[in-house]
Amino acid sequence: MKIGIIGLGTVGFGVVEILTEQKERLEKQFQTEISIKYGCSLEEVTLPKGVIYTQDYHDIINDSEIDVVVELIGGTTIAKTIILDALNKGKHVVTANKALIAHDGQEIFETAKKNNAKIYYEASVGGGIPVVVPAKEDLIANEIEKIEGILNGTTNFILTLMETDNLDFDEALTIADGLGYVEADASLDLDGIDAAHKIQILAMNAFEKFFDYQKIKATGIRNVTKKDMDYAKQLGYRIKLIAQAKKLDQGIGIDVSPTLISIKDMVANVNQAYNVVEITCNYLENVIFYGKGAGRYVTASAVVSDIIKTLKEDMWNHDYQYTDDIYPITYSKYYIRCEHELDNLDYEMYFSQKKDHVYITNHIELVDLQKQLQGEDYTLFKVRG
Repeated sequence: MKIGIIGLGTVGFGVVEILTEQKERLEKQFQTEISIKYGCSLEEVTLPKGVIYTQDYHDIINDSEIDVVVELIGGTTIAKTIILDALNKGKHVVTANKALIAHDGQEIFETAKKNNAKIYYEASVGGGIPVVVPAKEDLIANEIEKIEGILNGTTNFILTLMETDNLDFDEALTIADGLGYVEADASLDLDGIDAAHKIQILAMNAFEKFFDYQKIKATGIRNVTKKDMDYAKQLGYRIKLIAQAKKLDQGIGIDVSPTLISIKDMVANVNQAYNVVEITCNYLENVIFYGKGAGRYVTASAVVSDIIKTLKEDMWNHDYQYTDDIYPITYSKYYIRCEHELDNLDYEMYFSQKKDHVYITNHIELVDLQKQLQGEDYTLFKVRG
C-alpha cells in the first residue's frame, strides 16, 4: 500500500508520525508493505527519509502507484476537487473533512461507487472516538432510533470553564482561544456549525438518508450566561451544547442547541474538551461512545485506522435516498428565565431570585410556548428528559 497525504498540518503530520513509528507492527499484522510515498503541503516540512515532499497535489493524484489519498486540508473548495479527482482515478480516499461530507457527501459517495473506490471518514466525527464505523457496521442488527451527544470539544471546554472557574462567556472564550481550541472561524464552534456537520453525518448513516445540511437548525452557546448556568445548577442541571437526531413520524428530527441536562446524567458530567455520543437502538437499547474529540494524535489515530481499513475487500454502501423531511426537534421541556411570573404555564419546577423568575416546563411544543411568552423578555433553552 502506497499513501499520499495532502495537508501536513497538526493532524497530517500526526498521521506521518504514527505510520512511521508503527510501520513494522502494522506491516506484520496485515502482511503487506505500508509506506507513505508523498507528503503535500504549501509550506515545506521535514519528512521522514524516503517520503517525497511536493506542493502540487496532482503529483499524488496522477501517480499510478498511489493506492490511498489522505485529504487533511479541510474546507469545501479545493478539498472537494482533490477527493473527486482521486476517486475518479480509482484511488481510495480517507478524510477528516466533516464540512465536505456534510455538504457534498451524496456527490462524493456516488463518485466513489461509480469508480469502485472506497472512502472512509471516521475522523470527521468525534476526533479519535470510534463512532462512525461502529454505528455503520457493529450496530447493523439494530434500527437506530436516536443519536445525541456533545460533538464539539471547544464549546464543552468553554462551558466547563464558565462553571468551574466562575467565568463569563467572553473570559472563557479568551482562554480557550489562547490554548488553540477555537477554530480560525470561531463561528464554526460557537454557533453550533461544527456540531451540526457531525450530527448530519451520523444521522445520514443511521437513517440511510441524504438531506440538505442547510435544513439543520443550529443554535450555539453565545447566549449562555453564567447566571443561567448558576440557575440551572440550582435546579439540578448543567448546560451543554447538544446535537441530536431522531426518527419522527413525518421524517427526521435534527438540531443543535444549548440544553439543560440533569447532573445525574452521564452526559452532563462530560467536561473539558471531551465528546460523547449516545445511540439509542431497538435491540441494544443504549450505547455510549466517549473520549477526546480533538488533538494531533487523537484525530490522526482515526485517520490511520481508516487507511488500514482500505485493505479490506468489503466497501461501504451509501445507496441512500434523498429526503426533504428534516425538522427541528421542538417538542421538549424548556428552561425559561424572565422578569415576570407567568400565569397558566404548565411547569415542573419554579423559583424566583431577585427580579428573575425561572421555570422548567413540562413537555410542550415550542410554538405553543412562544405564544404564552408573547410580550415577555425571556431566555429559553431546551431541557433533556
